[in-house]
Formats: sequence, structure tokens, C-alpha cells
Amino acid sequence: MERLAVITDPGTATGFRMAGIETYEVTDVHEMRSKVLDLMKTDSYGLIAVNEELGRDLGDDVNRLIRTRALPVILPFPVLKGGVVESGEEYLSKLVKQAIGFYVKLK
Repeated sequence: MERLAVITDPGTATGFRMAGIETYEVTDVHEMRSKVLDLMKTDSYGLIAVNEELGRDLGDDVNRLIRTRALPVILPFPVLKGGVVESGEEYLSKLVKQAIGFYVKLK
């Protein structure tokens, strides 16, 4: 059975830990990149949720690896900043567009 992991900043890690989720703290893009690669090498994760801000630029080699493997799925999640988070539909539409290259209306 594949595991779930969350990689995020120290400020949001506590909430995930309180929910019982395996959580790793990183403070910058380089740590995020390193941790994503480490977890992908283990082949025991089905889903790795990453802080969208810190996971924005993982590098071409990591993105290529993500696209060529079915698992784990790397799922960026938004972190609340300034009290504004886009709607779930907008967020999913953006993820679908990134994955398949064109916009799909979700209704």
C-alpha cells in the first residue's frame, strides 16, 4: 500500500501532523527539491503533496522524472497568504491545464 507524505513549510506542517499525516518540513526550494527526490527514490509513496510556493520550481530534471512515472503523484497545494485562496474549481482547472496542456471547463 502506497503512503501519503506532505512536504511544506514549518508554519503549515503542524496542521498536517495533527491530522496524522507523514510530514516533512523544508524552508526553501532547494530543500523541497531534495526531499521530493528522496521520497520518489523510495518507491513507497503514492501521493506526495507539496507546498505550492516552495514547489514552484523543482527543476527540469525533477519535473521530467515526475512526468515519466505514474507514482507517486506530486500534488501542489496552495498555502493561505493574505487571506485569499483561489476556488477549488479554479485550482483543479489550472492543474488539469498543466497536466494535459489545454483548459477543460469543470462543470
